[in-house]
Amino acid sequence: MATIVESPSTQQTPAPTPVTAAPGRKGPSPRALLIAVGVIAAIALGAWMVTSSSSRKEEFAARSLMQARSAALNGNLPMASSELQKLIDTYRGTDAAREAVISLNQIRMINGQSELAAVNLREFLGTNPPARFAAPAEGLLAAALENAGKHAEAADAFRRAAAAATVGYLKAEYLVDAGRAYRNAGKTAEAQAAYREVIEKYDATTSVTEARVRLAELAGGKL
Repeated sequence: MATIVESPSTQQTPAPTPVTAAPGRKGPSPRALLIAVGVIAAIALGAWMVTSSSSRKEEFAARSLMQARSAALNGNLPMASSELQKLIDTYRGTDAAREAVISLNQIRMINGQSELAAVNLREFLGTNPPARFAAPAEGLLAAALENAGKHAEAADAFRRAAAAATVGYLKAEYLVDAGRAYRNAGKTAEAQAAYREVIEKYDATTSVTEARVRLAELAGGKL
């Protein structure tokens, strides 16, 4: 009896051996990769939305600030005050809102409300605003305190304004103001120190002339 031999084309081909990752180097599954990509996309989208929202908020706040200032320039201080307060409440945390705090308290001082301005400015400074807002706020607080006859406190506030200011001519102006306030408070040594600082550090500013004159007055003509 003949033996039947199967041809190679009819023989079954062995199933290929699955490729597995080397021990200790197991790769992420496709599902895990998809999840990771989705998370990254969600984070990027969220960051864009926050940035976009913040940008729009600053834009709207800036427009409101311009409208309030326009009312003030036209002499309508009550409307300007109302618009500034509304801006502060609606867009708190924006640069325009910080500027609005300073502008609102300037109007209050014009209206003879120095004590209210001082309270509000102290609250604002307690939030640790950036230096570009802290310097004018401290300067305005100092002026409010001077109006109230609190010369020593005003001088200290002028000193803080000088420290926060980012340009030399403003530092010099605030120091001259501090010297005046110290002098009115009877603190001659502190006044002289403020004037000397202007002369020694900011001799290129226009404030140096007044500093020299005031120091000479305090020192009996001797610098």
